[in-house]
Amino acid sequence: MRKKSVLMVVGKYPATYGHTTVINNLCIGLNKIGYSTAIGAFSFDEDPPNNIPKVKLNKFKLLTSGVNYLDFDIIHTHQALVNYYLLSVKPKKLVIQHYHAASNKLQEINAKIMMKLYKKRIAKIMCVSHKALNHFKELSGKSDAIVIYNGVDTEFYNPNLPTPHKKGTPQLLFVSVLRKYKKTGVLIDAIPELLKKYPNAQLQIVGIGEDYQNMKNKIKEMQLEDYVKMLGKISNEELKLRYSSCDLYISASTHEHCPVPPFEAMGCGKPLVLSDLEGHNEILNLSKAGLKFNLNDKNDICKKIEEVYENRTTFGANALDCAKKFDWSNICKQVAQVYQELLTSKEN
Repeated sequence: MRKKSVLMVVGKYPATYGHTTVINNLCIGLNKIGYSTAIGAFSFDEDPPNNIPKVKLNKFKLLTSGVNYLDFDIIHTHQALVNYYLLSVKPKKLVIQHYHAASNKLQEINAKIMMKLYKKRIAKIMCVSHKALNHFKELSGKSDAIVIYNGVDTEFYNPNLPTPHKKGTPQLLFVSVLRKYKKTGVLIDAIPELLKKYPNAQLQIVGIGEDYQNMKNKIKEMQLEDYVKMLGKISNEELKLRYSSCDLYISASTHEHCPVPPFEAMGCGKPLVLSDLEGHNEILNLSKAGLKFNLNDKNDICKKIEEVYENRTTFGANALDCAKKFDWSNICKQVAQVYQELLTSKEN
């Protein structure tokens, strides 16, 4: 019996850290349970991992034939913008939209227009959280979307890794594309207050983006070079050791739906300190792995860091339990079940 084939689609590969992590792990996990997977994009800046095949999409063929020219049973798209090409012609194949959620007004407008034009051509919507689901319903009016959370590779991110980068006590870690809404500066502003309680505290920041140089300048102006380290873009191999070397994961973002880094941190048994945000709170409620803080109160940030750090054993155990439930193998089984139901319905 021929394996069912799935093409994960994004405009440019690699996409954002979260999108790319989800796409890669879905491909790897689905391959393990009997699907044939590949990644489709208009351009590739690097090859996918694990020898995942890549398919360069042809815009002309998509505009004239839609996804029907692609030799795959299922087209699983991860960005609303590419749907203007994918769905320009009524598809004879199953098209699934994975909604990671819009992070700005332009993306919201695109998602709204896309759904208005093409929602009848999409077989199923998968949202990465209940917040994303509610947001999607507001934008599209489509009510039959489902929630499938992001996951973590618990073999790669695990609590038994070495800790070669352990420098601070406590050591905080933030991982992200550094955009304005991530509010990295809020974390930096809290460090002088934190140092009063913990003179050896350190914040490590992983990632690049539009706010990177601004944050470097801020650290220098505040004379915090010994206490805040900007690490830039690093490999996944180094990233897992940064997680293992930290005492807790922290984020002050003002816009999240189901961010990947907290799950990776939990895979390493690390507790969480997250801004009071619906997307963050959903993770904290699921995991019981940490506490939320008031973004506008640096004293509250420091208080929550202290409370989580002093109770890191309990919060860390909860983090590990949650990570096991959200291992990519379990997430891929959920996705495969949706595929099978849609394929069976289509055949009947």
